[in-house]
Amino acid sequence: MKYSALLFFLLAMSVQLPGQTRFIAEVYAVPDTICQGQYSQLSVTIDGGQGPFTYFWSPAASLSNPLSPNPQATPLVNTIYHLVVTDQLSDTAKDSVLVYVETVPPPPSAVYGPAEACSGSSCNYSINEFIGATSYSWTVPSGAVIQSGQNTPSIQLKWGNISGTVSVIIGNNCGTSIPSVLMVYVTPIPSAPPAIDGPSHICQSDTGNYSVDTVSHAFHYSWIVPGDAYILSGNGTPAVVVKWGISAGNISVSAENSCGTGPPVSKMVSLDSLPSSAGSIIGHDTVCLGHGNYIYSLTPLPDATSYGWTLPQGSVITSGQHTNRITVEFGIHAFPGPITAFGINSCGNGQASIKQIITKTCIGYEEYKNDQGISISPNPVSEKLFIHISGNETHYELVVFTLLGETVYHSSFVCQGRSNIHTIDAHGLPRGIMYLRLFNENVSFTTKFIVH
Repeated sequence: MKYSALLFFLLAMSVQLPGQTRFIAEVYAVPDTICQGQYSQLSVTIDGGQGPFTYFWSPAASLSNPLSPNPQATPLVNTIYHLVVTDQLSDTAKDSVLVYVETVPPPPSAVYGPAEACSGSSCNYSINEFIGATSYSWTVPSGAVIQSGQNTPSIQLKWGNISGTVSVIIGNNCGTSIPSVLMVYVTPIPSAPPAIDGPSHICQSDTGNYSVDTVSHAFHYSWIVPGDAYILSGNGTPAVVVKWGISAGNISVSAENSCGTGPPVSKMVSLDSLPSSAGSIIGHDTVCLGHGNYIYSLTPLPDATSYGWTLPQGSVITSGQHTNRITVEFGIHAFPGPITAFGINSCGNGQASIKQIITKTCIGYEEYKNDQGISISPNPVSEKLFIHISGNETHYELVVFTLLGETVYHSSFVCQGRSNIHTIDAHGLPRGIMYLRLFNENVSFTTKFIVH
């Protein structure tokens, strides 16, 4: 019996007159606690009185039938229902019952915790505790893991790589609330940069530009260079300028942000050096003016891809230019002086070797002929000079020059078969003594003729 019914019972007992009939009503609500929208079944038990009975429940607004002995109650808030029972003698009995009404929980408080997090870090998130809650259900982004605290007002969360919302709903017997949500932005540790762009071969002591494409979420780039190399500019950015020394090695870079440093990427860089110093120049140091077919050579130099030569004024390389072996002709007025030779590669010129040349006038004019047969006619000439060639050579260079070494005619031609005649128009040549030189890689022929 509820406390109100007991009170009415005691009051009734206290005023009952001798000979009066006992008349007690006791009301019940099943269940006595409901959720909004549900109903509680009211009922009454009568002890004494003379039937039939009439019933009146109040308040009537939330009852299915206030005149029924067992109406259904659908209150929206906690409500006390009163019942008055009247018997045929107009005696009354009264009782009351309280129906408790619960509601779906309201939205939780705001979610407390960091709105920015690093990938892989652990963070705590919480809401205010709600009295009457029977559950707390947390939802986190994909990749994140609740390490502890699920179904409580606070959790410890380990983040993955994906940003998203941390949300929570609270529940009781009547249902669950709408969620409270916190948007959290996750910053991942940067990934490895893409391949380093820049030269993989470079000359010692040279300067090279190196770069990588930008990496998401990175705000700093840390470069490492080997040995005696150093960064001239750009450290901390995706592009640097490196001054190399003499040590080859790896150049590497890693991307960084406030959450950490990503894995590095490396590039092997080989250093090329200048050609070795040239050794002694092999060849005559005393030569005849107006003579050719002098051969000068160097021992092949490591790292050299070609060779450079300089000659005294009035001399000329007739074959072998850019190689380690040349053929030289000294003009009638060639100066004495140095022949220099040096190795060349993409890094520059190596240290040169020098050979001093002494020139002299030799008696007569030496003609270098081959056994394949070369001759000229007529000599002296006034109109056409004919050069008769026989042999297996396929091509020649032809030069006519004066006593002073000045070239007055030059041509190149291809031989057709074993016997050939090449013609020079003498009208275009100065009058006087001329020198004619015919040569290729294998042959050098020089002779003197007179132009009328």
